[in-house]
Amino acid sequence: MKRKIIFFDIDGTIYSYKTGIPQDTAEAISMLKQAGHIPVICTGRTKAMIFEEMFQLNTNVLIAGAGTYLEVDGTVIYKYEMESGEAEEIIAFMNECHIMPIAEGIQHLYYPLADMKAEYQKVYRIYQEKIPDKIRDIQGCERIAVSKISGRLLEDSRLDRLMNKYQDRFNFVIHGGVLAEMIPKGYSKAVGIRRLIDYYNKSNSDSISIEDTYAYGDSMNDFEMLNYVRFGVAMGNSDFDFKNKMKYVTEDFDKGGIYLSLKRFGLI
Repeated sequence: MKRKIIFFDIDGTIYSYKTGIPQDTAEAISMLKQAGHIPVICTGRTKAMIFEEMFQLNTNVLIAGAGTYLEVDGTVIYKYEMESGEAEEIIAFMNECHIMPIAEGIQHLYYPLADMKAEYQKVYRIYQEKIPDKIRDIQGCERIAVSKISGRLLEDSRLDRLMNKYQDRFNFVIHGGVLAEMIPKGYSKAVGIRRLIDYYNKSNSDSISIEDTYAYGDSMNDFEMLNYVRFGVAMGNSDFDFKNKMKYVTEDFDKGGIYLSLKRFGLI
């Protein structure tokens, strides 16, 4: 079989905070590699936010930060970071809008540690446990080196003000009405995929076409990715509207969704 390339979102697709990575998903990704295919982590998380257990999948290729970072076999192919002062400006305005900022970088994850909202404590404790050396205090840093910024929404948050001010510079993805993700214009998971395919086609004699691409995701920041590849698959645990937009839907991520779909496609 001709080599295929398969892209996997993390949260809600191959991982959850409660259960981790399903064993059958890890086995399926290993089987893809054994068959000569290329599994790729393609996530909205920046590299700093990826836990060690996710790296243990040994995919060797990473698209992170919603397409702002690409790494192949340990080599950084490209990366984007905001200009000096830009993140600080956005964070200050988020505070005016009563939105708790979460600044996401390649090396570090920045939180307002002295003003951590109770609504976010549970999630923060997971990151504190998993990546304690990568967490920094927003208030205590002279420069915040980040690729993107998210914001935890509160009851009195003014998301409309934030979006009106920055809609020309960022695309907004709202997760469950509680988290606003700001992705720099010109970047997306689909952009990361295109750049990766271009990289492979320039550096390998065995070229990859868009016809050889598959992707799995569960939320709106996966929408462009699933529509860009030849076979875009929504997880069964996605919300109804998202699944309704996709041609292919598999079972829930923790009910064999990845393994069963890859078997149906004949990839493993």
